[in-house]
Formats: sequence, structure tokens, C-alpha cells
Amino acid sequence: MKKLFSRISSCFYFWNYTTSSYSKKREKALKGLKYRPQKREGKSTKKADLIVFKDDKGTVCFSIQIAALLYIVSDTNYITVYYTNQGKLEKHFMRTSLRMVLEQNQNPNLVRCHRSYIVNFEKVKMYKKDKEGGIIELSDDNAPSIPVSKSYIDNVLTQFQIQ
Repeated sequence: MKKLFSRISSCFYFWNYTTSSYSKKREKALKGLKYRPQKREGKSTKKADLIVFKDDKGTVCFSIQIAALLYIVSDTNYITVYYTNQGKLEKHFMRTSLRMVLEQNQNPNLVRCHRSYIVNFEKVKMYKKDKEGGIIELSDDNAPSIPVSKSYIDNVLTQFQIQ
């Protein structure tokens, strides 16, 4: 009987020791956390709301919500993304092409209007026709006028008819 009791007490002691050491380790780990992610209430970011920019090697370099994006300018293999951040016009420079941006993001609001320009159609205020093609005015006051070439004028006009 004494052997059985000693085995039971040793098992209980071992079990109590392991659970207490586990809880101490857990508390220590929780104290070490600096950031605990919390659930967002209200507005959630959908995958369709984000525009992801990958470089020419395929790694993600930059992502932005479609509501903040104004336009994208290309210069050979480099692009400059113009967007608004807290009411200010900002830009991000990276190595990729406009063709790659359109292939990676199948968003209907991204419209190519020139060989060197993509416009977020949600931000278009007006279109003016001229003999070279046209000019797009954006809703942001700090944004310049975006040219529309003759070869891409159909893309822009079909977007106006869809809206």
C-alpha cells in the first residue's frame, strides 16, 4: 500500500510541477508580447480593395487601398505610384512595368489611358477631348492633368459608358 501511495503522490507531484511550470512559461511569454493583434470593427479590407505592386522578380514591394490611389506613371521599366496619404500627394518608386501591374491586379477601376499612364477611374473628375486624344482631370487638386492618347481613348470612353 505504501508503494502505491508513493507512486500516486510522485505522479501527482510530477503533474503539478509540469502544469505549474507550463503556466509560468505561458505567463512569461504573454508578458513579452509587445503587440497583440485585435479584431477590427466596422470597415474590413477586402482583397479586391487592395492594389498589390510586385517588382519584376515577383516579390511584393508595395500595396495600397484603391481609394487612395490616384495614378501611375511609367518610365521604361520603372513606375511611380501617386497616392494620397492623409490629404497629401505622395509617391512610391519601384521597378516594374505598367503591363505587369495590370496583369497582377484585375481591378476594373485601373484604366490605361496612355502608353505611360494608368488612372484610378474612381478619381476621374472630367475628360476633355482635344486633337491628340484628350486630357483627364482628377478629383485631387494637387494632381496634374493626365494625357489620353488616341490609341487608348476607347478604354477611357468605355469606362464612362459603364459608369
